[in-house]
Amino acid sequence: MLPTRPSVLIVAHGSSVSDDAQEAAKQHALTLQQSNRYGKIDVCFLVKDHSPPKLPSGEVFLLPFFMSNGYFVTRRIPELFELKDGRRICADRQLYQCDALGIDPELAGIISSMARDVCAEQGYAPADIHLGLVAHGSEKSTASAEATYLQQKAIDSVQEFAHVSAAFLNEAPFLGQWLQDQPEDGPPLVLIGLFAAEGPHATEDVPGAIAKWQEETGSTLPAHYAGAVGTRPEIVRLIQQSISRCAIKFSEI
Repeated sequence: MLPTRPSVLIVAHGSSVSDDAQEAAKQHALTLQQSNRYGKIDVCFLVKDHSPPKLPSGEVFLLPFFMSNGYFVTRRIPELFELKDGRRICADRQLYQCDALGIDPELAGIISSMARDVCAEQGYAPADIHLGLVAHGSEKSTASAEATYLQQKAIDSVQEFAHVSAAFLNEAPFLGQWLQDQPEDGPPLVLIGLFAAEGPHATEDVPGAIAKWQEETGSTLPAHYAGAVGTRPEIVRLIQQSISRCAIKFSEI
């Protein structure tokens, strides 16, 4: 007899050098399990899991825990799970691939909430800050930049903050140069990391770039880094909504 509740597999990048990069996905999986809305909940890390985990029967939704539709989302996951057009239908199992976390239309709201939290802590009005979205970026693929600008546009359309900009670690505008380009008398900077987890990019590269800028320039412009968006507990709600959208999408095919 097939399960009556769908199962969920969070597919994340993981890290070979930092266990912290895996904690967010594990925590979200635990919260989903406690909701009792789903059957089996599991996590797969592509850096470590070179073959697909044993999957339960029935409906299984694959949630790409990535910040863009890059290589891992468009090629690695479909290849690993033998998907065609985002799904694989077998006699006892149906696999469906959801959208990547980074292109979720509701992610902009969580990013804005993180910025508002910093404003409340520092005594700023949201309309008086410059919100910077910091992402991985790549000179080989446009996927990271496209996802970042998608969120930037969504946040900017609400006109809650004085400015909303994007900067990257591995493509222009590079974070270091972006920081140097900020006027000393400009609005305070609030930076949000568009990273799925607290890996080296989120916990070392971004804070390191800020510290280097301050040391080299002697800038007194306030700059506050709120960390990686993927660690926020509200992400679970996005995962649930993504699964619902995916179920509707494939039910209409």
